[in-house]
Amino acid sequence: MIWQQVMVLIVILITIQYLILWILLRKNYKNYQATAFEFPPVAILVPCRNEGKILERCLKSIDALDYPRDKIQVVLADDRSEDDTGKIIADWTSVRDNWVQVRIAEEPGKNRNGKANALMQMITQSNADRLFFTDADCSLPPTWIREMLGAYQIDFGLVTGITTVEGGGFFGGMQALDWWLTLGIIKVVSDLGYNLTAMGNNMVVAKDAYHKVGGFENISQHVTEDLALAMALFRAGYRPILKVSPGCLVKTLPEPTFMRLLQQRKRWMKGAFLLPWYWKLILGLQVAFYACMVIFVFYFPISGLLFWGAKLVFQIRFLREIAWKTETKLPILRLICFEIYNWIVSWATVIYYFWPSGIQWKNRKYR
Repeated sequence: MIWQQVMVLIVILITIQYLILWILLRKNYKNYQATAFEFPPVAILVPCRNEGKILERCLKSIDALDYPRDKIQVVLADDRSEDDTGKIIADWTSVRDNWVQVRIAEEPGKNRNGKANALMQMITQSNADRLFFTDADCSLPPTWIREMLGAYQIDFGLVTGITTVEGGGFFGGMQALDWWLTLGIIKVVSDLGYNLTAMGNNMVVAKDAYHKVGGFENISQHVTEDLALAMALFRAGYRPILKVSPGCLVKTLPEPTFMRLLQQRKRWMKGAFLLPWYWKLILGLQVAFYACMVIFVFYFPISGLLFWGAKLVFQIRFLREIAWKTETKLPILRLICFEIYNWIVSWATVIYYFWPSGIQWKNRKYR
């Protein structure tokens, strides 16, 4: 039957895809080795909304950065927080030179991205040519600025660093593997000269490139402002890259509950629809793989299990390869369990995306 042949084809294609990803990561990997530079002034922008419980972890890591202090400006925004975020920011900025507090007084407007709105106002307060972005739930390595600047070139416009999830037990570990898989794929695509997205919690943008594409003002209607900015830069002739190294490995916190994870995924999936049709097709095949695999195994048990096992082996090798680039070891048992986790989360995300509810993010709702 034709539908059976289509399902078998999808399974074979996805299995081959992971083999190709693994080979490309090994054979076409671009290190973007740090080059010499003269410590240009940089600005670090951290938009904050209701981050009182976790913010100091991020601020301590910024304070410990291995970069001349007189060359760093830190811009912290209190985006109408309902907790003690504003007080924490005020305490830190009041005793440190070049640390600036920005109070976001107005809501962004209907269906406008609150984070993009905050960043627009923060950038007007920055006085550096290199804009570094991170989030309040992130911890930065001391060498972060040096590594990212060393990889930067004018034709890139934007450099994204590698990010992983830290903590959260088994559930957090599964989210970490999800990030390794996603960023690993982005790395392979980036090294081929194409662009998928950027990560707003770990990136540096040249101010002139930012203004050339109209900045966040032109993309504030998108809920994934980092992806929209990277795509705008790519269309303008820049080639955003992904830098992978221990020196730029940022650690973010996991989503605490399955529902919060689905809300995050719904926002990301909304942003993915900005991608060209062929990337959306590839992402769709990733989700379809598991349904096709079950039917494949049902009708052809031996062949189905062999292909599933091959896909799992290639996926594990790919994940371990990308993580090892940052000197991170991934436990084999979690890598095996991740296949089931990915199956569940992929389909739950699709169902939740089409569920008639808005996108919830930072206590704001978007349609």
